Amino acid sequence: MRTDPASLPDRCGVYLFRSGEGNVLYVGKAINIRARVRSHLQDTGNEKEVRLRREADTIEWIATATELEALVLEDTLIKRYRPRYNVRLKDDKSYPYILITSEEFPAVLHIRGIQRGRGEHFGPHSDPRAVRRSIRWLRKIFPIRSCRRELSRPSRPCLEHHLGRCLAPCTGTVSKDEYSQAVEGLRLFLSERTEEVLSRLERDMWKASSNEEYERAARIRDIVEGLRRSRQSQKVVLKGNEDLDVVHINGEGTAAAVVKVRDGRVIDVVSFTLEGGEPLRGPTEDFLSSFYAISGSIPPTIVLDRMDLSPQRKEELQRFLHDKRRGSVKIVRPRGDERRSLIDMARTNMELHMTQMQRSQRTEDVLSILRSGLGLSRLPVIIEGFDVSHLGGTGTVASMVQFREGRPNKSAYRRFKVRTDRNDDYLSMKEAVFRRYRRIVDHDGEMPDLVLIDGGKGQLKAALDAIRELGIERPFDIASLAKKEEELFLPGSSSSVHLKRSDPSLMLLQRVRDEAHRFAVSYQRTLRESDISILTRVDGVGKARALKLMNCFDSLGSMLEAGPRGISERCSLNIRLCERVIEFLRDELPR
Repeated sequence: MRTDPASLPDRCGVYLFRSGEGNVLYVGKAINIRARVRSHLQDTGNEKEVRLRREADTIEWIATATELEALVLEDTLIKRYRPRYNVRLKDDKSYPYILITSEEFPAVLHIRGIQRGRGEHFGPHSDPRAVRRSIRWLRKIFPIRSCRRELSRPSRPCLEHHLGRCLAPCTGTVSKDEYSQAVEGLRLFLSERTEEVLSRLERDMWKASSNEEYERAARIRDIVEGLRRSRQSQKVVLKGNEDLDVVHINGEGTAAAVVKVRDGRVIDVVSFTLEGGEPLRGPTEDFLSSFYAISGSIPPTIVLDRMDLSPQRKEELQRFLHDKRRGSVKIVRPRGDERRSLIDMARTNMELHMTQMQRSQRTEDVLSILRSGLGLSRLPVIIEGFDVSHLGGTGTVASMVQFREGRPNKSAYRRFKVRTDRNDDYLSMKEAVFRRYRRIVDHDGEMPDLVLIDGGKGQLKAALDAIRELGIERPFDIASLAKKEEELFLPGSSSSVHLKRSDPSLMLLQRVRDEAHRFAVSYQRTLRESDISILTRVDGVGKARALKLMNCFDSLGSMLEAGPRGISERCSLNIRLCERVIEFLRDELPR
């Protein structure tokens, strides 16, 4: 080895073993870099240490001012270089976090990965759907905005304000102090300081009441009741109201789970997949370093299922975590039935997570095949499919469905009443795509990875025209799938792509296309049945005549515009009956 260990500094920092080709083999942190590297170079009989010494050519080091800096830097370098002898969290950039933005009127958002400089992060979590549900629930208690509206000038409040989920700082009517109180309450709650939140809110409630601000006092009372109900739903598992994390890592070092207990109650269980070649120091130290480097919360006690840390490594890790927590941290074995039952909970959740990950891996394989088959710019994790439906040129509607990781995400489905006057499939598709992505652009929403249009070249061109009009520089891939021959059309290509009928990626696209068609048809049927039901309330119009009227006209509005004579001529109905229909519609339809 070309690096002399005596030349290394005897201070805190990070060190890297590199091969002769320049590849990073191992990244470690140490309170004393020189002493730690010398321990690697001693002949301890550890087979992996022997191989590391044989393969390593040079040792690099980076000194840090604090132990916390070393902990975070080690995690960053492991993610960057993916060394053979380190274990790391898989897909760490995609883990969901709750973000409170650093703005005058902060927003609470669901994001993936740490976005430094944007605000405070709370996580990581392992289930993005649970994070979204949590944000919806939390905003009922702490009504903070989740939009990206421009607040420089007052505007009308949106539906979220009317539903009690936002104080609407966009209106300019809420004071900064009142809004800041809601933000601070949410911040404390997410920092797992629920009792402090409750005490603070109760003081504010009595103060508002004594100042005769009864409406504000009532709002705070509702928040307190909501928090107390959530506390009651959490099962007490430790009698001593302890704060601790219980960590279980499987024997193969491929998965881990953490049970978070605060005030004696389980508040969360997160599971992770681990990856890496041959961990030099075992998966436990690597996992704890990686997890707590990105975690927003470190408790005073960490309970390990298996204590496979040497006393020296354990002491060092406790010091690193102490620096981040700014308080003492103890790593201990489970003692007592209560803590052992928490280990069982962690093990069960980890096994369920592994089963789910195996299914996800199969889906990811299909998405990878689709990406390579169509030459997509990225993995199509989010696919949105569009379809247009009408009955003989009347009652035109459009639908948009969303698939995440190969499965329908029904909460994101959207449907559109097409407003264009002309019976034109291309214009209808253009309108639906334009309306969908204009809303995303206006609200800084999440763009899909792939947009699938039901149709051929014409429908694809219409969708591309809508995207160009919005000024979107193709942040996603787009394709169309024609039903007859199951041909795929891509932008800029004159010929179509044919995938085998047995290709699982084609089957996924067919599922998206068919689901969009089903959703459009069901919407059209719902609208039609509603209109027929309205017409049957006209004296002399039964279901058969109502159906005849709907077959002649696009909607009740177009029927009203045609007038009695127009209805009579198009439907061959008695003029007096048509006059009754028009009179009824004038009274019933909104103006």
